[in-house]
Amino acid sequence: MSYTTEHKRMKPVLDLARKLDIATNPAPEALFEAGSGGFQIWATPDDHPKGWDGVPMDMGAFAKPCAFVASVWWGWEGETITHLCLETDAYDLRAVKQRPPKIHNRPEDITWAKQKIRSLFQQAGIPCPPIKVEKG
Repeated sequence: MSYTTEHKRMKPVLDLARKLDIATNPAPEALFEAGSGGFQIWATPDDHPKGWDGVPMDMGAFAKPCAFVASVWWGWEGETITHLCLETDAYDLRAVKQRPPKIHNRPEDITWAKQKIRSLFQQAGIPCPPIKVEKG
C-alpha cells in the first residue's frame, strides 16, 4: 500500500461526505464537511447528540442551522490507514449550559458521532475501520 492507494480507498467516503455537505445541502442527512484526510460532523436542531435539546444553532454560511460536534481523520500505521481518529467538542452546548462539567469527548457525543461515521461508511460501501477516540 501507499499513501496514494490509501487515499483512493477512502475516496468514496469523502465523495459521499462532500455530497452530504452541510454547507450546500439542506437535506436532513447532510451533516458533514469533508477535508482531504477526514471530515467534520455537525449537529442540527433535528439531529444531534443526547443532551443537545434547546441548543441554539445558527445557519451562518451553511445550508441550515447547525453546530460543530466532531472531527474525524485517518489514523495511519506506516503507509496504511488502520483506524479512524475521533474527537468531539460541544462548544455550543457549553454556551447554553454555562460550564457543563465536560465538553470534550462527552460519551453522548461520541456515541452519536460513531453512529454517523458508521452510517457514512456503510452508505459509501466501504468497511468502517475501527474508531479510536483521541485523548485530548
